[in-house]
Amino acid sequence: MTKMRFLVILLCCVMLIPGFVQARIGEFTLRDELELARKFDLIIETRFPVVHDPYITGYVQTLVDRLVMAMPPQPFPIKVTVVRHGALNAFATAGGHIAVFTGLLSNLDSEDELASVIAHELAHVSERHIAQAIEKSKILGVGSLLGILAGVLLGTQGEGDAASALMIGTMAGTRALQLQYTRENEVEADQYGLDFLVGAGFAPYGMTGAFEKIRRLQWLSGGGDIPSYLSTHPGMDDRLGYIQDRIKRLPESVRQRQSDNAFFLRAQMLVRAWYADPNTALALFAPKAGDDQHLLCLKTLGRSIAHSRLKQKDLARTQFKAALSCYPRDALWKREFGRFAFESGTLEESVLALQDAIMMNPADLFALFFYARAVAEQGDYTASIAAMERVAKAVPRDPEVLENLARYQAATNNLFEAYLNYAQAFAYRRQFSKYELHLQKAEKLAKSDKDKERIKQVAQEVSEYQEILKN
Repeated sequence: MTKMRFLVILLCCVMLIPGFVQARIGEFTLRDELELARKFDLIIETRFPVVHDPYITGYVQTLVDRLVMAMPPQPFPIKVTVVRHGALNAFATAGGHIAVFTGLLSNLDSEDELASVIAHELAHVSERHIAQAIEKSKILGVGSLLGILAGVLLGTQGEGDAASALMIGTMAGTRALQLQYTRENEVEADQYGLDFLVGAGFAPYGMTGAFEKIRRLQWLSGGGDIPSYLSTHPGMDDRLGYIQDRIKRLPESVRQRQSDNAFFLRAQMLVRAWYADPNTALALFAPKAGDDQHLLCLKTLGRSIAHSRLKQKDLARTQFKAALSCYPRDALWKREFGRFAFESGTLEESVLALQDAIMMNPADLFALFFYARAVAEQGDYTASIAAMERVAKAVPRDPEVLENLARYQAATNNLFEAYLNYAQAFAYRRQFSKYELHLQKAEKLAKSDKDKERIKQVAQEVSEYQEILKN
C-alpha cells in the first residue's frame, strides 16, 4: 500500500534462492514463493522489531482468521506478523504472509477500520499480485537491490531525514519500479477486500474510514509527501468514491453494522503505552468526559505503564493499584503489574502476580519471560529454564530470550545447551565471531548424535542467514 510495501517486494527479490536468481522470473512457482516467504521471515524476525505480545498479536490474528473464513481457499496458510513501526501501514509478502504495523493499531479508531486494511492486504494475497509482479518484471541487478535494502533498513528504523533521502534517492536510480502494484491490482484489492470485510461480518464503512484517515496522515504518521514515483496508491479520491458507491448498494442491515471495540481498545492501549513516547502516552490516556468504565480502566493501566517507562516508580505504583482495583483478576493487569514489580526489584510481588497471569493465560510469552527472570533472581533455575524454554520455542530467534536461557543453563552446568544458545543469540545480533567461538565450544561438548544434529541445524540456519545478509 505504501512505499514500505513497495520495498518489501524488493526485499523478497533479494532473498530468492541462488538458483532462482539466475532463472527466468516467469518460472516463479508456488514452491519458489514458499521458499521466498521462509527467507523473508528470517530477515524480518532478525532485522526488524517484531512484536511478540500475545495480547497484540493474538488480537490481530483473530481478525485475520475471521477474514480468511470469507476468502476462497488459498494455496498457503496465512501468517501475520506485527511489526513495531509508527507508519499506518500493512503489506503483503510472498507465500500468504502479511505484516501489520503498530501505527495502524495506534492511530485507527475501530476494529472495522483495522480489519479493512488487513482485508485489502489479504486480497493482494488472494490474487497473488506479488507473484504476478515478479513474473512480469525483468531481473534486477543485485547491486541495485542491495542499495535499496540498505536504504530500507535505515529509513524504517528511525535514522532521520538523511536516511529517508538515501532510500528515496537509491530507489529513483533503479529499475525497481517495475515491481510496483498496478492501479488494477489496487482496484482488485479494494473490491475483493471489501467483499472479505463484509463476508466476515465487519462494518463496511470501516474501509472508507481507514482510507480517509490514512490519506489525511499521508500514510506515514508524521511524515511528509511521498514522491509520485514511489506511490503505489494513485487515485485515492477515485478509489474512495467507488468504494462508497459499492457500500451504498449493500443492504441497510450490513451498512449499519456496529462492532464491539473492547479488544481493539485493549490492543491499542498496549501499543500506545509501550511503543509511543511515554509523555505522549500519558496525554493520550488522560480521562475525558464520556469515557465509560472499561475505557477509564484501560487508560489507568496505560498511565501505569507510561509512568513505569519514565522510571516514576511511586506514580506508577499508585496507578497500578488503581488499575488493579478495576480488574483484580484480569491476566493482562496482573502481567503488567508483575513486570513493573520485577523491574522495581520487588521479586516476591512480581512472582506472585506473574504466576497468576500465567495460570489465567498460559500462552502469554511476556508473562513467562518475566516470570523466568524473576524466579532466576530468586535462585530457582529449574523453574526459570522451564519457563524460558517455552518462550524460546515460540520465538526461536530472539537474542534476549536465547541469552537469558543460556545464562540459566550455564548456572546449572548444562554447558552444551548454554553454549549453543549463546551462539544463536550472538548470531542474531550479527556478532559472528562470538557466534563461532560459542559454537566451537558446543561442538567440543557434543556427546550424542542428537547433539551433533542440533549443532548442524543451527549452523545451517545461521549460514543461510549470513548468506542473506551478504546480499
